[in-house]
Amino acid sequence: RMAQSPLDAPVAVTVIDRGMIRASGFTEIHDLLRLVPGFLVADWPEGSPVVARHGLGDAYDRRIKVMIDGRTVNRPLWGDTAWLDLPVRVDDIERVEVVRGANGAAYGVNAFDGVINIITRSPVTEDGAAVITRVGRKGFQDHGFRLNGDTGGAIDWRLSGSHRRAQNFRARDDDKTGEPISQEDVRNTLLNLSATAQVSASDEIDLHLAINEGVAERGNLEDWQEQPRDEETRSRYLHLAWRHSVGADAEISVNLSHQDERFRAGWLTVGDLAVPIDMNTDSRRDELELQYTTRPAADWRLLLGAGVRREAVKSLRYFNTDSTLSGTSSQLFGTVTWNPLAALKLDVGGTLEDHHYSGSTFSPRMAMNYALTAESAVRASAGVSYRAPSFLESSAYETIRIDDKVRWVGTRQTTPVEPERVRHFELGYMAQLRELGLSLDVRAFHERYLRYLDSRSCIIGEPACPPPEAYAPFPHAPDRPPKQFRFVNSAALTRHGAEISVEWRRPGWGRVVASQAFIDIDADAGASDGDFELSAPSTITSLLLVKDLPQRWQASLGYYRHGEMYWLNQGDRVPVTNRFDLRLARSFGAPSADNEVAIVAQSVNGRYPEFYARKFRHEPQLFATLRVSW
Repeated sequence: RMAQSPLDAPVAVTVIDRGMIRASGFTEIHDLLRLVPGFLVADWPEGSPVVARHGLGDAYDRRIKVMIDGRTVNRPLWGDTAWLDLPVRVDDIERVEVVRGANGAAYGVNAFDGVINIITRSPVTEDGAAVITRVGRKGFQDHGFRLNGDTGGAIDWRLSGSHRRAQNFRARDDDKTGEPISQEDVRNTLLNLSATAQVSASDEIDLHLAINEGVAERGNLEDWQEQPRDEETRSRYLHLAWRHSVGADAEISVNLSHQDERFRAGWLTVGDLAVPIDMNTDSRRDELELQYTTRPAADWRLLLGAGVRREAVKSLRYFNTDSTLSGTSSQLFGTVTWNPLAALKLDVGGTLEDHHYSGSTFSPRMAMNYALTAESAVRASAGVSYRAPSFLESSAYETIRIDDKVRWVGTRQTTPVEPERVRHFELGYMAQLRELGLSLDVRAFHERYLRYLDSRSCIIGEPACPPPEAYAPFPHAPDRPPKQFRFVNSAALTRHGAEISVEWRRPGWGRVVASQAFIDIDADAGASDGDFELSAPSTITSLLLVKDLPQRWQASLGYYRHGEMYWLNQGDRVPVTNRFDLRLARSFGAPSADNEVAIVAQSVNGRYPEFYARKFRHEPQLFATLRVSW
């Protein structure tokens, strides 16, 4: 929440800057996280792409808080992120700041396993107009534009839009079992407006409006559970911010944001029974936050803030009711930093939150940074963070009804669950050797998870699974009685390991960004899933090599590898995975122009298994990009 050097930050932070974004060749925001030490990214055709840190990942990345310009964009239903429907395109991003670990002290519940803040390009920094088009294999298209108001006016504004289409998976049968595999054909249209007004010498107002409409064609005609269907989405966002300077060392900021999402889908099974299934979901979030920062003395820095958030979800499918579920949460947060010595910085912070379901929680953090030199420091940090259950985890009642009879039950939550808790500790060393163009970040971590939330099945009719009212199950074999799922606070887990990231750059030559993570997970006896310990690969590697060439050419190589692992729940085993991406680009026009032509080849070493080795394959992609500005 405070601008500071990585040498002074109380937590491990990775910044993906604009140069890395462009050189990577990635066109999807979630793919950028492959560049972050210890992060895992996977796609699958039956839902949104997933992101995890150090394993423990499943189809819903609900343990990582995702923000755009400080505004939360996680979905209220699951607490996950709709990566394909975010109100920003890769070309609009200035940088991505990633906290590589729990940060409940700064952001409260749900900043449980990391924080991703996507910083968009300010309209103050740009003028003119630009168009960009990408065309590639299998009908891949990505077209966009940008318009900026004249600089120097009372209001700086930026209007951008895009239309994208990609076939990520094709309908097919499993090579070994013949089981039908879903397709995924995605189309998205986005319109985005940003404006900044400097209304006085000490007051600035920012406005961000966005709407994203998309259609994902999913399913397989031969799969009675995943029939072909169109999933239509609409996401709308509003963010209004006011910043007021109070002297040279103090600032007050007020942020008001609104987010609403509409999901429309349904299909008809074609097996022995024809059953209409309503998958429609509506959700919204409204949030107000106030923050005050000041420097009461030369050696002290203080941050105080408060916020209130209201979330609501409506889904007949997931809650067996036409009513809207809603809840209001509030929080108080603060941080105090003190430099008792020139080389020593102490940081104490915390967030007290009253969550609409989990009640009161307090997430504290203490950190110490000691400067070894002007360009290097060591860090020790410890804290406690929480994750409150999502609406689905706390109140699910997933059913299929026919003629007022419950014929099928999916997830049904009949008992209360407690918030997840993690105690986290890390030691770090950071160096920024500017004369050498070298940056180094080394970190060892230890995390102890309690009350980890996981789903568990049971046979309907058993004491733990009472049948619902008006229950008349579909016909089933006597030896295969109907089951339902419920969320439980599973056994405790311990996760520990180390991360190393290195960056070297030299003007005129290029840059190298590399990272290596080592992870180990130990689950206590009685864990609900035997794959917990296998969900983290022993190693995760990333490398981005960027080489500047004569005549304004640039070549880049991306390499991403992880060891054997298991994605939990809807996912499964994935073997050792290696991926190579290549990019060749040339700038043209005036030196200050943003003109460029590029060719990108993703996964040049061939298709590879992702999320579920027996089912899903990531396909290679080849596309060309043209960017022209004036």
